Amino acid sequence: MSIRSFTLSMLAIASAIVLSSRTQASPTQVVHNDTPQCDFLFIPFDVEEIGHFAEFPANESLDAFDMGPTPFIPCPPSNISLLPEMLVEIRNLSGRAWNEVWYVADRETSITNFDGEANEFPFLPVQEAFRLDHIVSDPGGSHHPLVFESMTFDGIWEVGETWQFVLQDYTNTFGLPASAITSIGVGDGSKMPASGLVDSSGSIIGIPRLIPEPGSLALALLGVGAITATRRRR
Repeated sequence: MSIRSFTLSMLAIASAIVLSSRTQASPTQVVHNDTPQCDFLFIPFDVEEIGHFAEFPANESLDAFDMGPTPFIPCPPSNISLLPEMLVEIRNLSGRAWNEVWYVADRETSITNFDGEANEFPFLPVQEAFRLDHIVSDPGGSHHPLVFESMTFDGIWEVGETWQFVLQDYTNTFGLPASAITSIGVGDGSKMPASGLVDSSGSIIGIPRLIPEPGSLALALLGVGAITATRRRR
């Protein structure tokens, strides 16, 4: 391959990386409000939403299953004994690991193990929310809704990993299952599907594990190309 052809190839790869990152990224802005309900709640303004693979981009996709009632009560002080605790299973299909993960209820959903309230900006933070954590990832907390990790028990949602968490005293006015994590948009920002029927009961949002920025990776590729071209001239 000639130096010119090699350089053009490197430019094409770099451009593809940058364009791909722009078309796949779907950042979501979320506001939150801490309440004294269970644990402290903090959610950064810029997050990403992860949802069912049938609706979401591949790099923000999951699969979810309703595992039925569970006897585990993650936040006993707020428990209502007559309502069920529901176990939800989610599997990471995004191809990325996530360092922080939160659940945010849709407006039709009610739970009692929330750390605070959140919503998609610019709506007011009024939807119940909590961080998915356990004693290892949150040793100072008392509310640990994350009860199972299929890989390392560290609070990082790895690629292909399955998690199970509990929604305490779960109810939904449309009778939707706790695992209906399907619509794009968080809380009041949930988009209505083409059918016109509400099909989502909650959202998963998170912060992906840091990887080199696409622009930095593209520059690195160009740098490699320049070095290679220089060596070939010699």
